Amino acid sequence: MSAPLPPADIARREPEFIIVAAGTSIHRFFTARYDPIYFDTSRDGRLNAPDASYGVLYAARNATGAFAETFLRRPGRTLLDLDLLRQKAYARLSITAELKLIKLAGSGLAVLGATAEVVHGGLPYDVPQAWSKALSTHINADGIAYYARHDDEALCYALFDRAGHAVREKERVVDLDADWFWALAQALQNRLGASVSAPEIDDDQRSSSNPGQPSRGAMSDHRGGNSRRRQAAEIGL
Repeated sequence: MSAPLPPADIARREPEFIIVAAGTSIHRFFTARYDPIYFDTSRDGRLNAPDASYGVLYAARNATGAFAETFLRRPGRTLLDLDLLRQKAYARLSITAELKLIKLAGSGLAVLGATAEVVHGGLPYDVPQAWSKALSTHINADGIAYYARHDDEALCYALFDRAGHAVREKERVVDLDADWFWALAQALQNRLGASVSAPEIDDDQRSSSNPGQPSRGAMSDHRGGNSRRRQAAEIGL
């Protein structure tokens, strides 16, 4: 089934909202050559503007959701290699003012005339981008909240550039070949019930942070490349 286009009466619909409170941290893996606070105006993103009239920044409520949206984008992928990791970096962003996001998920779909295919369908992105444009134009909100295509328990955010004043960088990690990152992959796969074959980690290098949630200490310890180099990690999906 193909996803429906936005209805003609979208401006009269009453969407559900998700509020992201000031002081909240959100998580993002991003292409390292760009700034982590980057509102994309290309046609590449699912919920990007179809006419480049505004930019969109993608993030997630937790680090596992950001991982799924970045590293599980190809169904059937079983290996993460260092070439991919070198292209990516991690950022924890702080929300400095309350943001109101349109809930394009759960019961929020039906009230708008949408279906889950809008955010879970594959290429091309013409239909989801039409939804992004309609919602941005006709509803007073700072972005869209939706569940990840590759982990539909992970809440993700597509922030319109009008929310840029409320987003600040809190932490950045440019070397992902670190213990906290592999622990995050392991925790995600454990939750999904899939097997993981990760490289061995020395006990004195193992992070003391909670699995799946990088901490400032864990990230700072590995910024200089102190962790053992990995060839690849089996993620078993």
